[in-house]
Amino acid sequence: MFYSNKKLSKGTNKAKVVFTNFEKCMNSQTDEALLPYKQAKISYNFNVKKGALTTGYGFKALALPKYHEEGERTIKMPGEPIKKAWVYKYYSQDFNFYDPELIFIGESGQLYFITIHDDTPFSFQIPQDTLFTSVPNAINYRLNSKDTLIFSSSTDGMYKHALNEGVIKIENAPHIISMCLHYERLFAIVGGERNRLAFSANLDPTNWTEDLSSGGFIDMQDERGGLCQVVSFNDYVYVFRDYGVSKISAYGDQADFSVSHLFVSSVKLYGNTVCVCGNKIMLLARDGIHSFDGYSTKCLDLGFNDLFQGIENNNACSVYFKNKFFLACRLNFNDGEKIGCENYSEGYINNSLIELDLGTNEVSITRGVDISSMLVIDDEKFAKIAVCFNGEHSSKIGELTEDGLLFDEVLPKLWVSPKSNMGYPTKVKQITECLIKTKGDCVLKIATNNNIKKFNITGKAVAQRVKVNLSGEELQVAFASNTQGETYISCPQITINISE
Repeated sequence: MFYSNKKLSKGTNKAKVVFTNFEKCMNSQTDEALLPYKQAKISYNFNVKKGALTTGYGFKALALPKYHEEGERTIKMPGEPIKKAWVYKYYSQDFNFYDPELIFIGESGQLYFITIHDDTPFSFQIPQDTLFTSVPNAINYRLNSKDTLIFSSSTDGMYKHALNEGVIKIENAPHIISMCLHYERLFAIVGGERNRLAFSANLDPTNWTEDLSSGGFIDMQDERGGLCQVVSFNDYVYVFRDYGVSKISAYGDQADFSVSHLFVSSVKLYGNTVCVCGNKIMLLARDGIHSFDGYSTKCLDLGFNDLFQGIENNNACSVYFKNKFFLACRLNFNDGEKIGCENYSEGYINNSLIELDLGTNEVSITRGVDISSMLVIDDEKFAKIAVCFNGEHSSKIGELTEDGLLFDEVLPKLWVSPKSNMGYPTKVKQITECLIKTKGDCVLKIATNNNIKKFNITGKAVAQRVKVNLSGEELQVAFASNTQGETYISCPQITINISE
């Protein structure tokens, strides 16, 4: 943004405030008087990455490409709430081709599947003797030369599923809340007290016999608190705990395993958001988004850490996709507005999706969607983020889009500037007009300490001049859009007369 000043007559200066670029990320925590106009005080459901205000993210029913035909097929869902989904990575040894399945679990505990390389839109039940009583974790493993999906939950124990084999219980396995594969062993956090990290026998994640030639466990009881998430990263096993991180060197024989405790955190870490993102691990803590490099975590100053205050994010989740960290969580906007899922009479769990570009630190926030889990489907023909929901969309599996719609309903978009006295704290400003180019319909709101005016602007291919005629010592500008279709707002210019 820049200001141009010109002397009009004795006692009056003319200034033009030009929003040259909207790409600077939102900042809700710095004092408004210190922020430049092109940095929003609050912004959601807009995309600002190209400098203009354009349509943000949306969601539609998950569609998979047809394998033998042109076009896509939208999955026919079983009709019950969907809690989580996984990709079962299956390679046919007989036919020498990759034939993965999308597997998901319903609220009833029943597992379903749909073949990814197929033409049918229908999903089918997986035979199972007992239903899961809690949402399990799942991990792919080649067991006895067969691709297998291993399930485990804190209430049901461990099961395995291979193609055409149904779901088979693994006896004597622990009840697990988080697990990872590391050098052909399965490392797992045991449910309950959450102080034990168990590990399977080498080359056999179904063997949990506790002896020097098979499996074993490591107990951790110190000020770092309960164990939350375990990941394999940079040749080590890292255990993320309520208030810290521990590292296990686990090569070869278990007699050579060693444990080191890295640090104690002053804030709670949300283990369910831990996500390996290339050469770093991203996660959410009570005070904001953190980056972990293998030794310590650093809270990122993204400008909106205050939105995490006063709320818990035990149900947040995350994925890594195209060098971006996507975090579904709950934010405290504290603005009195209700967007999308925030209107649910029965309440909501999460209300936001944060996209953080790990290369540029650019951020966009999608508000009004209650996401329960996310999954990256990265196949030979396509790559996308699949999404499960809480609330009214819980019986669907969706996918992330760029059309600003939540299943055909528009997500309201808003961008609000900070309040400013324009560097003239005691002078009265007369806002005379605004020059704006918008391809879609939008609302322009200009506020001073004396009054507020709203202008409904119809989208056109050329810039439009809006007469404002508003005065006051402070100025605030907002752009909003609640219409379907293309949104593109660029380079607004506001003309102001400043009395001396």
